[in-house]
Amino acid sequence: MSTTTQKKDSVLNFIISALVGSFFIFSAITKILPIESFEFTLKSQLGFSDFASAYWARFFVGLEAGLGLLLLANIFGKGKWVIKMAFAMTVAFTVHLAILYARMGNDVNCGCMGDRFYMPPLQSILKNLVLLVLLGIIWKGARRNNSNTQHWVATLLLAALVSVPFIMFPYQTKVLKIEKVYQATEAHRIPKEDLRKGKHFVAFLSLTCSHCMVAGEELSKLKKENPDMPIYVLFGDVQRDSLRTEMLDNFIKESNFEGLPYSFIDNKDFIELSGGSVPALYWIEDGKIIRKPGVSELNAKEIELWLNRKN
Repeated sequence: MSTTTQKKDSVLNFIISALVGSFFIFSAITKILPIESFEFTLKSQLGFSDFASAYWARFFVGLEAGLGLLLLANIFGKGKWVIKMAFAMTVAFTVHLAILYARMGNDVNCGCMGDRFYMPPLQSILKNLVLLVLLGIIWKGARRNNSNTQHWVATLLLAALVSVPFIMFPYQTKVLKIEKVYQATEAHRIPKEDLRKGKHFVAFLSLTCSHCMVAGEELSKLKKENPDMPIYVLFGDVQRDSLRTEMLDNFIKESNFEGLPYSFIDNKDFIELSGGSVPALYWIEDGKIIRKPGVSELNAKEIELWLNRKN
């Protein structure tokens, strides 16, 4: 092989490694937006406990980011262990996706790219197969490096990056102080169901918010298709009964809102519990926040998987 050809192959290998590394880093970033969603993915799909889900979510994010950075910098370690580890991790994820597809079908978000980028299992499997081919090319084309210095640099850098998510996102149980709404004296401000116990899907909606109207319509469809799904809506209250009735009637008309239990809560509590941004959707279990999805992330199969999962 000529020197020119070797240089071309070396440059091509460098570019492919940088692209794969960049994708690994991007994939890791999507999993922390927010990391609680990735925790839920591990909990629901693999049956991990809360603590185990939190631990492994941070470990996988750090591992993926660390391997991505090393590939981006074309640092492969002694015996190309960085490439081998990235290859093995991708194979493991692909096997999991195949099992998930067999269990749930293709109408579910695998969580490989977080909640921001919906990706069903089959599409993710195809994505991983492309990554495996590219990693194979890098593996074959990379020169064997027996440098102890590069080996320890790669090892220490990977260990440091694996620890970063644990530092940035310390594990803590998040609680929705739903008991606040049961301290009201007005009947229309007390939920008709006990949201403090068991699993519930709670939505905080404003009667004047167009995005909340979209959420109300989607939740109504979800409830209609799944009558037993424990969905409950909490609206921010207004002081005048006549104005409340008028605004609610308009909301129902504009959003086709029907079939959902609801009540009103004091505006101060509404802002605190919703986080000040609506629509705010929560999956809660005994008051503990399990997940906070967006309207576009509503998926009946995922919700049923969570509801039916035994603790």
